[in-house]
Amino acid sequence: MDDPAISAPPPPGRPWYSPLELVKRLVLYLVIAYVVLCVYLFFMQNSLLYPREELSLGQARDQAVAVGLIPWEHSTGGSANPQGYVRPDFTGPAPRGTIVLFHGNGGTAYGRTAYVDAFTRRGFRTFLYEYPGYGGRPGTPGEAAIVPDARALIRDLDQAGYGPLYVWGESLGSGVAASVCANPNVHVRGLALVTPWDTLVNVAQSYYPWFPVRLILVDRYDSVANLQHFGRPICVIRSSEDEIIPPACSINLCNQLPEPKKIIVQDGYGHNDWPSSPELAWWDDALDFIAPKK
Repeated sequence: MDDPAISAPPPPGRPWYSPLELVKRLVLYLVIAYVVLCVYLFFMQNSLLYPREELSLGQARDQAVAVGLIPWEHSTGGSANPQGYVRPDFTGPAPRGTIVLFHGNGGTAYGRTAYVDAFTRRGFRTFLYEYPGYGGRPGTPGEAAIVPDARALIRDLDQAGYGPLYVWGESLGSGVAASVCANPNVHVRGLALVTPWDTLVNVAQSYYPWFPVRLILVDRYDSVANLQHFGRPICVIRSSEDEIIPPACSINLCNQLPEPKKIIVQDGYGHNDWPSSPELAWWDDALDFIAPKK
């Protein structure tokens, strides 16, 4: 007599196409895709934050000369040239001191000649700082590389007699400027921030709300924390219709900045189309606040 335990056919297995198995597979595939996207964002974040054009030093120098600027030839020890761009008469007198400009994440420092025009006519000399990897400068941009280098530059300019020194940041450059000014040993008399954010984490989270940006992001540029104890004049120039930096991030920064501070709102303008003509009166409002005339 056959043993029923041996002769009985095995119970039918659950087919792979059963609803439960399909749900399990779908969840698994979604988790894998989510993890892959997180890894992709982690490795691509530098390119996304710093979308620079590859230029040789010769190409950058020629383009700078074409707009009346030259590379700075006295870079801080250990820093790769060109650390920035200036007018040929940079070493001449400037009754109100020097403004160091940190530009946005697109283009180059020498592409910001509107700042030079606006500052020069109001008695300042201008140093257009260049990020590593931009404008013919070798290297890779990043908060850990840029901020110490920029602080060293400002110290060198101060020691060389180019003070009083002021800092001006635009977009990404506002985060750089705030990070530079977080160190109380950097002798900055006043600060202006154009289309700034509160923290880079908050901006990134607005673009990628379904991802753990706080865990992924390497560069932080926390302007709220960096300026908490600044204690010198800060002017914020923000665009009411900013489509790149969420207005809520700029407003949150304004609300949390210490005094003395001044807020200039460019009503009806976006991130890149704010009124930049050098003759406009708002330049005087901003500059007279951070660098009062004697």
